Amino acid sequence: MTPFNRLLSCILLLHVSPLLAEPLRVGVSFAIPPYVIQEQGRGIELDLLTAAFADSGYEPQFVYLPLERTFRMLAQGKLDAVINVKPGMLARVYLSQPVITFHNRVFTLGEVPVRTLSDLATLRVSAFQRAQQILGEEFARISARNARYEEVARQESQVQKLLLGRTDAVILEQQVFYYYLAQLGQDKRNGERYRPERVRQLDLFPPTQYHFAFRQAAQQQWFDRQLTRMKEDGRYARIFTAYGTSPGAENIKASP
Repeated sequence: MTPFNRLLSCILLLHVSPLLAEPLRVGVSFAIPPYVIQEQGRGIELDLLTAAFADSGYEPQFVYLPLERTFRMLAQGKLDAVINVKPGMLARVYLSQPVITFHNRVFTLGEVPVRTLSDLATLRVSAFQRAQQILGEEFARISARNARYEEVARQESQVQKLLLGRTDAVILEQQVFYYYLAQLGQDKRNGERYRPERVRQLDLFPPTQYHFAFRQAAQQQWFDRQLTRMKEDGRYARIFTAYGTSPGAENIKASP
């Protein structure tokens, strides 16, 4: 092969190789910004996945679904991976190393008397999907006896319901709660209703570490290797910084 033909082959390969990338279908819960910003196709967790699988031969394709449905589709082989999984939640999958830490809090309005988990037993409580499996045995027992407890897929509605007085307590990851509260506060007509000063935050749960689940061991192993490198070279932390937070963020707002 002449040098010119060799150069031409390399140029063609560079243009064709992205087309040959195998889709990696990743089940993603409905928008949980800043971790997943559905309308922009980005967010902390999506950026981590995209960066980890660069030059891997796989191209992540994000499929936005309720959490429960992502689990079913992964089991059926209709998805290749799912984000935000704890050990024991799924069978016959390969779990990555811990990827992200969520800080779930209880949010109420100032006049609602909540000090302990037991205080939630008779209140209208709105939590994220699978909260009963994630937040511990005591919470599972209390919420199971509460006829006014619900779990919802769309977190923005939880924040709206709390500030509109349609629920007494919301259980949500702190970054997600304040992201939506800030968005709602930009409404010039109703911004006063969504003032952060109205909200009381309670720290009743330990941090939750989440993994990503893969159907194939090779994909999980690739992801783990790349995630370790990203943590070592600073790319992991820089992705968080781009969204105004850090991997070890604790309380972002003190309770009044």
